[in-house]
Parts: sequence; structure tokens; C-alpha cells
Amino acid sequence: MPKGKSNSAASHLPALVDPRLVKALDHVLRQHILLATVQGEVSPNELSKALDEGLSQVSYHVKVLREDCEGMIEETRTEPRRGAVEHYYRASAKTLLPAKAWRRLKKGLRAAIGAGMASDLFNDLAEALKAGKLQGAHDHITRTPLVLDAEGQRNVKTIAERASGEVEDEQRASAERMEKADGEGGKATGYTFALLAFEAAWEPADFHALLAHAGSAGAASTDGAGHDGSGGRKGGRSRGRKAGGAAK
Repeated sequence: MPKGKSNSAASHLPALVDPRLVKALDHVLRQHILLATVQGEVSPNELSKALDEGLSQVSYHVKVLREDCEGMIEETRTEPRRGAVEHYYRASAKTLLPAKAWRRLKKGLRAAIGAGMASDLFNDLAEALKAGKLQGAHDHITRTPLVLDAEGQRNVKTIAERASGEVEDEQRASAERMEKADGEGGKATGYTFALLAFEAAWEPADFHALLAHAGSAGAASTDGAGHDGSGGRKGGRSRGRKAGGAAK
């Protein structure tokens, strides 16, 4: 940074990323706390034991997520514990990167963050393959190249958003089932859901031009067969028979 310059020099520039989101994900412990609260209702005491981190550290970062990152997590209930009160929290954001925050990003930042998310996805996939996964009855991978008009692109985006919403609902339902089962509802499994819908780098063929070209080529072939082509074939066969007869 040049001398005489400070962060305040950029104060006139608009924020390109929601500051709450930046602060929430700026510390690795907050990332894990947020992920845990997305999966279900937890208390700082439970988080401290699960993450093997000090209670005071966890409590501090829970406070940051609740008070400094408005709306990222919320208190759901309290319970008395040995003369104290235990507070429970759950994530209120639908995803780690809320749709509204994503839409507010500039296109260049979308590309950069999207590339990072894709990199995380490929790392997840590579690690799953290395661990011998992707062989389960509930695994599903599909890739469907499409050629869409503007309306089709809008419709596919709507379908993708609806599917993501249903998956988020299922995560909440799973968390509630596991909470009620209290450890007796079977093994909890880490599961990655990824949905990508984006404009591809390849250009689709112009089908109308291909059909027109095929039609004109077919017409040219038919025209040729009616004149020299057919005569040439007949003459060739005739000469072939004569040549054959001479050989005999």
C-alpha cells in the first residue's frame, strides 16, 4: 500500500460483497460453527466438545455470528444446566452463500467465487473417489449438455433454485429426525449435494443452417444423378462388360 494511503481511502467505493458474509466466513472456527448450525440446533458447549475447541473461543465466535453477522444464526431456546443456562442456536441463513448475496455480486466476483466453489466441489469428488465412495445406492451423478433459448435458461434456473430449496428443507428435516433420535437413529453420513447450471464455453451448432446445407447438398446430388452421373454409371458398366468379354 502506498505511503499516505489507508483503507479509508476506498470508503467512497460501494461494497461488492455483503460484509456480514465476509465476516462470518473470515475465521475457520466460524465456518465450522456455521456449518454445524446449518445441520441442526447446537449449543456452544456441544460445539466445544464436537470441535475440540475451548468453550470461551467457541462462545466468542458464536457471539460474532449472532451479533456482528446479522441473521446468520439465531437463538432457538435455552435450558437450565447445573445452575447456569445453556443457549441453543440454529443457522437462519438458507445456505452458506445466500441467494440474495450471490445476486448482488458483480459478475467478475461471481466468476472468482464460483471458481472457488467449483474447486471445493472437485476436491470433495476427488477425496470421495480416493476413499472408495461413489458406490452407494443413493449416489447420483449426471451431466446433461443443453441448447436453450432465453426462456429455457430462465426456466432451468428456476428448476435449479426449487431443487436447492427442497434439499435445504430435507437437511432441516434430517436434523430434526437426528435430534429426536438422540444418537439412536442410525449413522449420520456426510453427503455432498452440488447443482451447477451455467452458460457453457462451447457454441451449439446452427441446426437451421445445417438442415439448409443438407437440403441443398441433397438436391445437387439428385440433379447430377439425372444427367452425367447416371449416364456415366451406365457407360461404365457397359464398358466393364465389354472389357470382360474381350478378356474371355
